[in-house]
Amino acid sequence: MSRRATIRDVAMAAGVSIGTVSNVLTGAKPVAAPTRIAIEAAIERLGYAPDQAGRVLNSRRRRDPAAPPPGMPRLTTVGYLCADLTARLEVLPGADERAQARLIEETLGGAAANVAAVAAGLGPPLAVWTELMTRLGVDAHSDWAAGLLASRGVALTEGSRRPDGHLSRCIILVDAEGSRTIVNEPLQVPKADLLAWLAGLRRQPGRHCLHIQGDQLEELLDVLPAARSRGLLLSCHAPGMRATLRSPAAIRRLADLLDLVFLDGPTARAVTGMSATANCLPALRALAGTATLVVTLGAEGAALLEPGQRPVRVLAGTVVPVDRTGAGDCFVGTYLAAWLAGRPAADAARLAVLAASRSVLVPGAQEYRPTADELAGALEEEGV
Repeated sequence: MSRRATIRDVAMAAGVSIGTVSNVLTGAKPVAAPTRIAIEAAIERLGYAPDQAGRVLNSRRRRDPAAPPPGMPRLTTVGYLCADLTARLEVLPGADERAQARLIEETLGGAAANVAAVAAGLGPPLAVWTELMTRLGVDAHSDWAAGLLASRGVALTEGSRRPDGHLSRCIILVDAEGSRTIVNEPLQVPKADLLAWLAGLRRQPGRHCLHIQGDQLEELLDVLPAARSRGLLLSCHAPGMRATLRSPAAIRRLADLLDLVFLDGPTARAVTGMSATANCLPALRALAGTATLVVTLGAEGAALLEPGQRPVRVLAGTVVPVDRTGAGDCFVGTYLAAWLAGRPAADAARLAVLAASRSVLVPGAQEYRPTADELAGALEEEGV
């Protein structure tokens, strides 16, 4: 009887280290696509499938995520999970220019995934159970993304992985000032997926928010009343929202359908026709309806527009950004967790501004995931 293949055999056959094979199997670290393909081929050729490898490779078959503890707040985000290929340069290149990057790296990203990962990482007293509804494949690259996301406390909803899918990719160019240019592949979560998820949703005690990424919203608008009827709280994040939703009438409709609407500066200016985001607040307040509008103001912090309340401004501290990628998502994930935990809106906004300010000091969209204790300690030091 032939000897059972070991991880060392796989490494020798693929011409890599044992650690690299382990990274492919566990999703602990990203591995370049050609190397990953060579390792996958060696695994199949040698028939290497110990329990650990079997668990990872069989993650391609759908398994229901563990049920959340009774009463624990829940967050389901809808939108992108992707591989961010980030090039760090001194200056962003112009048309027809060639540039040499200081570094090109692959990390996990995608707005909806970023929001979920930040919310999942905060922990008590802001602990929230999170899951992501997205579209990806059953290939090794998708295994890496799903495994890494799971290690950050985020489950995938039923049907997010499809045999005909693949992990979406995003190219990000970041200059020395932290400004970035983003190019991503299209991804749309079908309406049928959200309807199927709602049909199978089990009612549980505790607050449950459905959060929809802006570029997914138009396709899914008709499903929102059904989601509301299931007792869900509803929110959206405007970046990427199509032009048809960037009008006063559209924002007023969203404010009637949703509990929370997060607006970034470009969206606020597009809706109101004003050149400065801070000047948009009175006009936006008139559109708020029954929803709370949260307007992110970049380095100036955020503004909170609650129904029947005076606007609240939350200022940000002065920082020198390294990479602004994912800062808005960090803000939203922190705010949602605090809000679901029952914190007042102004407190949630203060925590979110602090988290976003710290996120720009760390390269990558998900590489900074604050804890609730860390944020509370920082606010205490600031005397807030």
